[in-house]
Amino acid sequence: MIARAAALAVALVLLAIHGAPAASPGSLKGWFLIAAPSMPDPRFAGTVIYMIRHGPDGAMGFVINRVLAEDWADNILDPGSAPSAREGRRIPVHYGGPVGAEEGYILHSGDYPSAGSVRVAEDVYLSADPAILREMGRRQGRGLFILGYSGWAPGQLESELARDDWAIAPGDTRLLFDPDLAGKWRRAWANRGVEL
Repeated sequence: MIARAAALAVALVLLAIHGAPAASPGSLKGWFLIAAPSMPDPRFAGTVIYMIRHGPDGAMGFVINRVLAEDWADNILDPGSAPSAREGRRIPVHYGGPVGAEEGYILHSGDYPSAGSVRVAEDVYLSADPAILREMGRRQGRGLFILGYSGWAPGQLESELARDDWAIAPGDTRLLFDPDLAGKWRRAWANRGVEL
């Protein structure tokens, strides 16, 4: 599922996140965007998005409550490989958004340490390290494998917030990594309205 050509794009995104300053006042980095019930864009209806970047140059985040499929780590990393003995567990493949649908990302906690990971918030890291994906298949921990992302041009997210398309809530790691996808929107919505 992860195209080799997408590796450069993923590396550039990680570099941009790593080089970005820490969340500044007014930044939604590390927060949830919760789609309002009146969300006009059907691609985002009922979604919760974890924000990894937000500033004057635009914003980026991942939908965290939609799963496309489940698969073994080996199949995700090399779909053309011959089947081997499968051990461990299947990994949910999350839909992160409509941009870069072939680009794979891993949001994870300190359960899966990696020197190549970039810290997003307290105990939340972003990576594209295949070793973490393999480790997620071997043992239970807090991590999400995500294809694609949600992105906004400069000023676009602010316009959508002003139209009340989105609500915001603190980026609680328990909710971020909770496997109960059906309950994420409701629980995030209950925490909305906290001022920055």
